[in-house]
Amino acid sequence: MKILALTNLFPPHHAGTFDIHCQTVTDALRLRGHTIRILTSSHGLRSEMRDGEVERRLLLNGMYEHPLVTKVADMKAIELQNNQALLETIQEFQPDVVQVFSLNGISKSLIFTLRNSRVPTVYDVYDHWLSANVAEDPWLRFWNAPSLGFMESSTRTALEMSGERGRLDVTAPTRMMKGYERIPALYGDAKARAAAGMNSIAGFRFDRMYFCSQALKTLTEQSGFCIGHAEIIHPCIPAPSFIGEIKPTSVPMTRFLVVAQLNKESGVMTALKALKIVRAAKINATMSIYGKGTSEYIASLRTFVISNQLPVEFLGVSNLKNDLPAIYKRHDVLLHTPEWAEPFPFTPLEAMACGIPVIGSTAGGAEELLRHGENALTFPPGDENQLAYRIQEMQISPALRCQMAEAAQQEVLSKFNDSTVIDQIENFLNVSQETWAHNT
Repeated sequence: MKILALTNLFPPHHAGTFDIHCQTVTDALRLRGHTIRILTSSHGLRSEMRDGEVERRLLLNGMYEHPLVTKVADMKAIELQNNQALLETIQEFQPDVVQVFSLNGISKSLIFTLRNSRVPTVYDVYDHWLSANVAEDPWLRFWNAPSLGFMESSTRTALEMSGERGRLDVTAPTRMMKGYERIPALYGDAKARAAAGMNSIAGFRFDRMYFCSQALKTLTEQSGFCIGHAEIIHPCIPAPSFIGEIKPTSVPMTRFLVVAQLNKESGVMTALKALKIVRAAKINATMSIYGKGTSEYIASLRTFVISNQLPVEFLGVSNLKNDLPAIYKRHDVLLHTPEWAEPFPFTPLEAMACGIPVIGSTAGGAEELLRHGENALTFPPGDENQLAYRIQEMQISPALRCQMAEAAQQEVLSKFNDSTVIDQIENFLNVSQETWAHNT
């Protein structure tokens, strides 16, 4: 099968988050004999680059340190560039299916171009680009908002009356089709959006789609998109790279690890406050923190550590992908502390494969992975007292800790290994192609 993967970022020019997922999937599909072409942004480069397998031609707008462009002429230039790049790649590559990954920061008009191309299209949704970022797309907002400022409204009216919108729908689409002139459920005021309700936005259609978690799917439905038919395919990790031995009951659990993007939503400050509580209770515990983040937040963490004289080490980050197996295995327990609707947590999967027990918050998709007392200990997001209690519980219950670690490791190896999950994705792509051919 010839698969065109469409994504906003692609390694080595990536953000170290869900954009690595595209590489994981496409590398695995290529090893299975599929022919892969990647169309992504020129992020990290001074100009576009085409090398056969990866085409870095798309322009980002308003994300990953790229300025937000809102002037109509400038937005039009970006939209024309991105849609032309997509159509040229489809024409040249002739894919059997297009697999769309994250479109954060990328023209959402590509959704309409893909639909008009009539190429079988599958949406692999692993982050909030659909539930949140489509509503922020400046091009679609300009054309589909029920009301605009006086100057913007005058410009839009003139362009529509001159027929320019209809012409643009061919080269830089503004809507799914004529008749969808405005989308108040997405681009209206707060009252209009709140009144829309679940599965109410008819201006977008996604025939074949899967999400990384039920939590992300539900959130996207609540945003108004009609995606009730979408399936769930949980993410995978390269389990053999992480597999490790579970520490026996005789080993004390004193070395705690946090792996996170270091920002306010990460909950790392909650972890530090919990460490302060257990240390005040004369409990031996140290902590290591691994991750990149904002300088202001990291400074606040370091200030808290110093002022409270906590035994905390900030680990240097050299290679997010290659460093982690060894880092996990040097520690006793992973603290997973997010305080936001994380689509699905990867770090607990990696720690579980290593045989490292997990204490995790129940935010977002973590609820679908972490089961308290079975494969992990859990606590409410942002609750340092409950987290401190779980740290103590992990230390004083070695038999339970080993039992949970064993159950977690077996679950990851059986359900979240790359072979099992890629089987599901490959089957979804095959069925999508067959269904598309049958319906056309």
